[in-house]
Formats: sequence, C-alpha cells, structure tokens
Amino acid sequence: MTNDKILDTFAEIIFQLQQVPGNQIDLEQVNNTEEKLRDILFQLQFELINAQHQKNWEEVNKFKLAVSECQLTLNKVRAAIINVSIIGINQQNLAQMQKILEEIDTARKTQVNIDLAIRLLGFLGRLFP
Repeated sequence: MTNDKILDTFAEIIFQLQQVPGNQIDLEQVNNTEEKLRDILFQLQFELINAQHQKNWEEVNKFKLAVSECQLTLNKVRAAIINVSIIGINQQNLAQMQKILEEIDTARKTQVNIDLAIRLLGFLGRLFP
C-alpha cells in the first residue's frame, strides 16, 4: 500500500533529522529531505488520482489537502536550499519528532495514514522557515 510507503518515508526524514549532529541541519540534509518530500508528493498525487477514479470524494479531499501541504513544505525546503541556510533544531522539535515517530507506528496499525501525513507535512514545514 502506498500510504505505508509514505509513512515510511516520513519516518526516515524524522529519524534522519533527529540524528543531525549539533542539531544543525546542513545543506546535504536539506537536499536529502527535498528528495524524500518529492517522493512523497508523487505518491500523494498517485493516491489522489486513484481516489478520483474511484469517485471516493472524501479521500479526494484529504489527498488534495495532503498534496497542497506537501507542495508548501517542499517549497520551504527548496527556499532553504536557495538561501543555503543552516537550520537549527531545538529540544522542543526533537521531542515532537520522537512523538511523530510513535504516531507513525500507531498510524500503521490503525490505517489513519493520510490524516497523519497531513499533520506531518505541517510540522516539517515549520522546521524550514
């Protein structure tokens, strides 16, 4: 299921951000995050098209929101690359990342993947001013 792959990619992003030395995200890490977000965006767009073909309008609305959030987050990450900025991760964000990893595990079990994906994109967007 593509939703599981989306959550796996989010888990990778969060785990890698937690491992950043000195809590400073460098350009290589930002580039890596951009690549993973592009993968997520493609997967979300695929799921949106599937929901449209199935005429599942509730899912269509959720995936439209997820695609929009992903595009906004991706734009913020790209802006950080252009600015070649170093982005700091504070303790509050580290704690929230750990909570997100726990939520990803729960979402895998309860199948509320897209709702979690939308929230995760909002969090990632806040990391990249």
